[in-house]
Amino acid sequence: MKHTLTAVALVSLLAACSSMKTGNGTNSSDPIANQKLSTSFTSENIKIETKCSWFSFGRNCKIVAIESIGTSPSFGNTANNMRNALTRAEMRATANVSEFLNKEITTNRVNNTIAKNIEKATDKVKAGKADDKAVEMTDKEANNISLRENTNDTVVQLTETIQTSSRAILKGFVKVKEEVVGVQEVSVTIRWDLDSEDARKQLALKMK
Repeated sequence: MKHTLTAVALVSLLAACSSMKTGNGTNSSDPIANQKLSTSFTSENIKIETKCSWFSFGRNCKIVAIESIGTSPSFGNTANNMRNALTRAEMRATANVSEFLNKEITTNRVNNTIAKNIEKATDKVKAGKADDKAVEMTDKEANNISLRENTNDTVVQLTETIQTSSRAILKGFVKVKEEVVGVQEVSVTIRWDLDSEDARKQLALKMK
């Protein structure tokens, strides 16, 4: 009995088509502020196939095949653009498997606050009128004098850095499908199964 599991939650990477949404699928002549991403996209995921005996569950099942799908925009319709896009899509498919097996996430947040306060005072006292009381001035004199200036500058800066990394040695994966899935988007599927693994091991022994 064969069960198929799709690891969508673990590698839920959705590659949205980068071409702009227009009638013929080419780049739009509208202003950049009015352009929108296309609503058609291809899902990147990993599909895991397991095989279990009729009277066993859970740990008695074994993995018999793994498929990974990667996508990439082509940024054009020339043969060179398609070849480069297929290469990037295959790399994305292998990266999905590596991230599924081992993925390390590092986060870092730094909060910096810079405050500066400058205060200036200017007083003008008429001769013979200075005492402990408030200085009397005419309206004309008050309009011509800046009695107090206060400048308060505060800068708050929050920097957040998220880094992801994964590393794995993938053996026995072969490319099984290449296709055009959008106006300027391609998809590549790689697969590992028990047959390809046995063939890899036999060839490795013969090449020694």
